[in-house]
Amino acid sequence: MKESLQLRRTALALALLSLSGSALAATCPAYNPSNKANKLYLVFPNAPIAYPSFGFSAGSVTNPAAAFNAADLPSYTGTTTALRDAVKHVVELDYCEFNVQVLPTATLPPATFPRRNVVAVTTKSDIADGLFGLAQAVDTGDAVAVDYSYVWGKTYQDWTGGPGGALNGANSTLDRWANSIGGTAAHEAGHNYGLAHNTIVGPGEDTYKHHVMPAGGALTAEDRAGYRRHFSDHEFSVLAANVGLSLQTMWNWDLVNPNAAPAHSLELRVLYPSATAPVIDWAYAGCNSPWINPTVIGPIGPAETFQGGTYYPYTVKWSTPNPGWGTGACVGLPGPPGQAPGGVKFHIGASFAGVNFSLSTPNPIVIKDITLRDVSSTAMALNPRLHAFDAGTLDTVGGTLNLGVFNLAEAPLLVRDLQVMELPRVLALDQMVVGGRIADFLGEPFQPWPETTRTLVREAKLDPRGKGLSLPIAQLNQRRHVYEVITEEDCKKSQADRLTAGPDTADCRPGTNIDLFPSTTVYFTANTVDPNATYWDPAKRAYVRGELATRTYYQLSGRRLDQDKNGVDDYIDARRGGQSGR
Repeated sequence: MKESLQLRRTALALALLSLSGSALAATCPAYNPSNKANKLYLVFPNAPIAYPSFGFSAGSVTNPAAAFNAADLPSYTGTTTALRDAVKHVVELDYCEFNVQVLPTATLPPATFPRRNVVAVTTKSDIADGLFGLAQAVDTGDAVAVDYSYVWGKTYQDWTGGPGGALNGANSTLDRWANSIGGTAAHEAGHNYGLAHNTIVGPGEDTYKHHVMPAGGALTAEDRAGYRRHFSDHEFSVLAANVGLSLQTMWNWDLVNPNAAPAHSLELRVLYPSATAPVIDWAYAGCNSPWINPTVIGPIGPAETFQGGTYYPYTVKWSTPNPGWGTGACVGLPGPPGQAPGGVKFHIGASFAGVNFSLSTPNPIVIKDITLRDVSSTAMALNPRLHAFDAGTLDTVGGTLNLGVFNLAEAPLLVRDLQVMELPRVLALDQMVVGGRIADFLGEPFQPWPETTRTLVREAKLDPRGKGLSLPIAQLNQRRHVYEVITEEDCKKSQADRLTAGPDTADCRPGTNIDLFPSTTVYFTANTVDPNATYWDPAKRAYVRGELATRTYYQLSGRRLDQDKNGVDDYIDARRGGQSGR
C-alpha cells in the first residue's frame, strides 16, 4: 500500500513544526498521563513559599522559592497564566514519551506519590552567578525517589531581554519565553532523573545545541529561545532506563477486508496478563484508517493459559468513524467514514501504556484473533489473518532474548520478511506504516543504532495451532548502546545550568548510566501470508483464491535486566566483575 497523500502531508507538517521549534502548536499523544508512576511537579508560586535550601551563594538562595509573575519580566507582554501554561507545555512535550506525568502547582506537592521530581519555576534572577537553574544533584540512576531543583526565569530577562536581545521586541514572544524557561525546567528535571551534561551527538542526529542537556555555556540566547530543545538519543536512552517509557507495546497493521460487503467495525481479541484492562494511550488516526479511537472491553471471559502463563481475554474495538477516511485531503480512498469496502486495504494501530516501573518484564498484548463486523454488527464470513507475537522471553541457559511468533488461526500461515531494528528512542505510531520515516511524534528524525537492522526470517510456515517460532533477537551479555560511569567529579560539573563556570552544590550521586536491553525500543515488521485465502477482488468483482497478506508493525519497549534482583542492571554487575560484555 502506498503511503497516502495525507500521511505525507502530516509527516511534512510535523517535520516543519520540529524544525521551527514551535512549542504551542504541538501536542503529546500520550493521552493517559495519570497512569504514569513518576510525577514531575512544576511549582509556579503565586508568592514566596518555603522550599528546600541548596543554593551556594547569596544570589542562588532557593528558600524561599520566589513567585512566578510575568510582571517581573518587562520584555514579556503576555499574562502570567499564559506563560505558566506554555512553560508547562514545553516540559510536557520533552517528557511526553516517558513514564512521567507533568503537573503544575502553586505550592509544594503533597507526598501522595512516592516518586516526585519537584522544580520551582520562578521569575527571580541570579544573573550575578549566571544561573538559569540548579538541581540538588545529578541523581545518577534516579536512585532517590524525591528530588528538587530551581529555575531563575528572570535571569533570561537580565541576560537577553534588553534591546537587540533574543527575548526583546519582536523576539519577545510567548513561544520564545516558553522555550527558554521551559528548556531550563526540563534540563533541571533531567538532572534529577539522572542526566549529566553532555554534548554527545549520535549518527544522524541534529546539533547538540538542540538538545536538552548541554552545559549552560554551550548555548547562546538564540539556542535557548528559538528552539524547543529535545532529548538527544543518548539522553533519551538513559531516561528510558531510569524512569521507563509510557508505552510497552505499539501495534499497527495493514489489513484487507476479504469480503465483498463493507466492514463497519473491527474487533481484536487479545490476551493480557492482568485482570485490569490494558490502557490505550495512542491510536492511529491517519486517513488510511476507516476508524479512530479504539476502545478496550473486558475482561470478556475467564483467565486462559497461553505459553505457560495466565492471561485474561479482552476485545479491542474500532467502530468510531474516521471523518478523514475518503474525504478532504484523503479523497481517492474508497468508502465513506466508518466503512472498509470489500477488497480494500486499510490501516489500524494502537499503543498500549506501560505501568510496570521495574521494566524487567514488559506486559505483552497477545493478538489472538480478528473479526470484521457488518452494518448490523454481525461477524462477517471472512477475516484477515494475523500472527501473534509475545513481548520476548529470556533464555538464561542460552543467554538470549527470544521473540515468540505464533499462528493462532485455523489455517497454515507463512511469516515472511520478519525484520528487526534496535532504536534509541520511540518511533512515532503514525510512522509505523509503509514508507514511514524513522522519526518521533514531532517529526524529529533519528536513526536505528548502527548495525542493528537485520532480517530474522525470510519465510517460514507455521501450522495452525502448532508450535511457534522462538527467534533470538539479542544476547544477554551484548554490549549496551549506552554505558557510562559518572564519577563524583563528573557529577559536580553537571549540576548547574549557567552562563559561566563556577562552584556548584556539594551534593553528588555518582553511578553508572545505561540504556534498556537490548535498546530503548525494538521495532519489528513482518508479513502474515495466507497462501490459499478466499477474498474479494474489487477489480474482477468476484471472489478469488490466492495469497492474501497482512503487514504487522510492532514496537516493543526494552527492559531492565536484573535477574539477581539486587537493584543493579546485570550488565553493570558484569562490568564491575571485570567482564566486558560482548
